[in-house]
Amino acid sequence: MHRISAIPGGWTGDCQEVIIIDQSSAPIVVLSAADTDLQALAAAVSRLGAEFPSVRAVNLLQLQQPFSLDAYGDAVLSRAQAIVLRLLGGRSYWPYGLEVVKEIVAATGAALWVVPGDDRPDPDLSSHSTVTLGAVDRVWRYFVEGGAENLMFALQFISDRCLGTDYQPPNPQPVPRFGSFPTPNSSLAGANRPMAAILFYRAHYLAGNVQPIIALVAALEERGMEAIALFVSSLRDPEVQGELVAYLQARGRLRLLLNTTSFSLANLDRGEISPLWQQLKVPVLQAILSSNSREQWEENFQGLMPRDVAINVALPEVDGRIITRAVSFKAVRSWNQDLETDIVVYEPQLDRINFVADLAANWIELTETPARSRKIALILANYPNRDGRLANGVGLDTPASCLEILTALQKAGYQVENLPKDSDELMAGLTAGITNDPESQDLRPVYQSLSRQTFADYFQTLPTQVQQAIKTRWPQLSGDRPSDFPIAGRQLGNILWRFSPRGVTIAIPL
Repeated sequence: MHRISAIPGGWTGDCQEVIIIDQSSAPIVVLSAADTDLQALAAAVSRLGAEFPSVRAVNLLQLQQPFSLDAYGDAVLSRAQAIVLRLLGGRSYWPYGLEVVKEIVAATGAALWVVPGDDRPDPDLSSHSTVTLGAVDRVWRYFVEGGAENLMFALQFISDRCLGTDYQPPNPQPVPRFGSFPTPNSSLAGANRPMAAILFYRAHYLAGNVQPIIALVAALEERGMEAIALFVSSLRDPEVQGELVAYLQARGRLRLLLNTTSFSLANLDRGEISPLWQQLKVPVLQAILSSNSREQWEENFQGLMPRDVAINVALPEVDGRIITRAVSFKAVRSWNQDLETDIVVYEPQLDRINFVADLAANWIELTETPARSRKIALILANYPNRDGRLANGVGLDTPASCLEILTALQKAGYQVENLPKDSDELMAGLTAGITNDPESQDLRPVYQSLSRQTFADYFQTLPTQVQQAIKTRWPQLSGDRPSDFPIAGRQLGNILWRFSPRGVTIAIPL
């Protein structure tokens, strides 16, 4: 049995319920997973006037359930004369939906445009269209250039071709694929302040969906940085990469890059890493503009939904970006009567933006700290919590890799003392002291620990709800406990080599 939620063309993100989109039919229908498309379409329709044929739009995320799609197909798509389907990720992103739409247009004779959701041509995807490839390419380029004006021209072009009108719009109007976004604090540039650059998609710039970017700029400025916001069509575009590098190198003083674009720049098929990050030579922090609402994020045990984890965490990590946290969530800004759909924007979350800004300031401070004074913790896996599972990794010689890392750090000027001669000596040194093995915890010496007072001071900074949840899970915190918390591992100068914390299934004497 399904729970059915009837909503008026609305947006709910990765909702597990079956959703019925409540829209009336119209001659032109646009399907897209990009909220920026819907924002720009709303602005475009408002410019066309009451005499223009009706247009409907819906976010593809609302049509993930087959029942939802079938119902929308019967009520809206089957009555349309022109359908534009914009897919990010190719045919595999929405295979059932594509087949349903093709069946509908085969039965009704409606014109179908199937275009990529990014700026890379996809001949296989476009071949599912029923109009000429020239017409497909023109509509795709309207969307690629983006903005209300280009989408207004796209709708006029579609109307001329399918509905007998005579608007004769101009060809797609080019919009720079790279540029700077002036924010309220842009005039605060100063030669003595470290510079942090924020990257975001041009689509957000064109749609005016920039509140999280403005908030990030303000937070970085409050922490003594000169923050600049730069929009890009796609970081995969070599020309955009070249413009970005030239712009930042000309400005100088770049100390950190805060990136909000998705995916990886690496060519995973060929095992090639993009040279962009090496050219910039600064830490790259990945801030996440979540594709879901704050309520969904709070209710989900894992926080981010699988789609966000894939494109904003897992893939950016391939590039070596430093993952931070979600700094904004989607929220409905308004109901658009013309499109009969919700217009969704990103709402900044100031507590999370402040966290990322603090992290950025710390990374800049770290880059300005001499290597010999930097302190690094290297964490080895240890699950289950037995000595026989120390530094375990399937198909990997973890101790040998660890020794290579320590050697490289020492050569780079980091303070590494008593460097082991081989991996056997490294592991012997680690197991000479306390480990996570519960059977030997009382038999081995403790070489480093966390004081009770340090723990208590930090614990008091946590939200009350979090404190209570920790105390409920580990009631030992409320009773008698040792004055110090033992830490398994060894100190090698400024390098702490330790095991991952003990699993929660093991009794922890806190």
